[in-house]
Amino acid sequence: MATLGTTFAGIYLSLGGSKKTEQTTPPINAKSKEEESFVKDFVKKAEEKVTGTKH
Repeated sequence: MATLGTTFAGIYLSLGGSKKTEQTTPPINAKSKEEESFVKDFVKKAEEKVTGTKH
């Protein structure tokens, strides 16, 4: 019984915890909302230029 309890407790603890959210881009350290929107727009335009697609 102790072996099964230890095994299942180990599995529970190894699988538990909070899920990390994956971020596709690094965080933008902008000082204002205008600067943040400018950087996002710039990155979007640069990606469109590189891929050759326009959404």
